[in-house]
Order: sequence, then structure tokens, then C-alpha cells
Amino acid sequence: AQATRQEMRVFVCGQCHVEYYFKGPEKRLTYPWSKGLTVDSILAYYDSTGHKDFVHEISGAPVLKAQHPEFEMYNQGIHARSGVACADCHMPYKREGAMKISDHHVRSPVLNINRACQTCHKWSEEELKARVETIQDRTFELRNLALDAVLQLTRDIAAQVARDSTAPTVAKARDYQRKAQFLADFIEAENSMGFHADQEAARVLAKSIDYSRRGQMTLRGEEPPPVTIPAKGGTAEKSK
Repeated sequence: AQATRQEMRVFVCGQCHVEYYFKGPEKRLTYPWSKGLTVDSILAYYDSTGHKDFVHEISGAPVLKAQHPEFEMYNQGIHARSGVACADCHMPYKREGAMKISDHHVRSPVLNINRACQTCHKWSEEELKARVETIQDRTFELRNLALDAVLQLTRDIAAQVARDSTAPTVAKARDYQRKAQFLADFIEAENSMGFHADQEAARVLAKSIDYSRRGQMTLRGEEPPPVTIPAKGGTAEKSK
């Protein structure tokens, strides 16, 4: 199927405002989307290829560095589901004489609520700004908790390596750090602080914190339990 006009408007921005990496010795620009656009799918792709951006100096973990995945996060949010394109909010229409044109002063919609938000949302500027700030403040709090958890896991791995670098728990803990760090960084590097997809941002940060917890359990010699995810219909599915 062909992309709609609104989807094409999004794809213009999605050429750059995305997660990507430079593949192989030729450093070919590559989008890690073959398994999907969610952070879990992107992480699964990187794991399947063995890609790493660098080795962490303190822990020795082969970690990933998220770029600026606005396109991927936007696609998990309500605005994408509603057919709203990036330019509708970041470059809203304005009048220049008799002409209707897109505002080429690209900026945060919060700085232009009247034209960027109130075209669709019929509430006061104060109410709309407060909603944005609430989402971003809550995401920022979760982001800090996630990053603190990754930092502590990194220190714990380094302490274990100092005691015994050949311990079988080290490799598993490093893998948990890789996952936890990438998920936390995915939200940190994405420039909406949760607004593009607030529930997805909260989910990703919670999962990052859980990966850090599992890494610490592994270092203590404990087996992290499987995660029980409620499935449709009331039954339960188990996921690692």
C-alpha cells in the first residue's frame, strides 16, 4: 500500500530524526527496523547482529548509544494513531497575507500553543501547557531512576570483575546492563521527554529499571524470575 499524504509528511522528518547506526567497515547508514519500530524490536535487531557502539570503560559491557529516535517514539503515541504529522505541531499553518503556509520557525509546540495545539484541542493554553509539563515531569523522574539504576549496576559489575573477572555471572550482568542502558538512553536521547508517547516512555523506563535489577540479582547468584504479562482474555503469558 502507498503511504498517505500525512505519512509522507512524517517520513520527511523520519529520514533524520531516528535511531540509526553505521554498519560494517564501509560505515553504511542503516536503520535497525527489520524487526519493528519499538525499542524492544530495535534492541533485538542489534542483539541478532552483535552490534555494539563501544565497550563500557568501567564494566566492560558491549553497550549501545541511542541517537535521537523521535520517529520511532512518535509512532507509538496517540498523535501518530490519530494521523497527526510532525509538521502539524512543530510547523503549524499560519497566514502570510492571503497565503496559508507552514511556519518554518521549527520549534516546540509549547512555544506556540495557540496555532500548534488549539487547532484540535479546545482547552485553554494554561491547561494544555500543564498537561505537557505533567507528562514531562513524570517521565523525567522515571528517567532519573532508570539512569541511577544503570549506574549502580555498572559499579556492581566493576566490583565483581575486580574480585573475579572470570565469574560466569559477569557476562550475564553485562548483557543486562546493555539492555538497561539502551532502553534508558532511548528515552533520554528522544527529545520530547515522554510527550510523543507517554505510556510507552513509562513502560520503557520501567523495563530499564527491571533490567538493572535483574543484573544485580545475577551478580548475587540469583536466577531472575520470568515476567508474567497478562494476555488478552485474562490468561497469562511469560516473557524473559
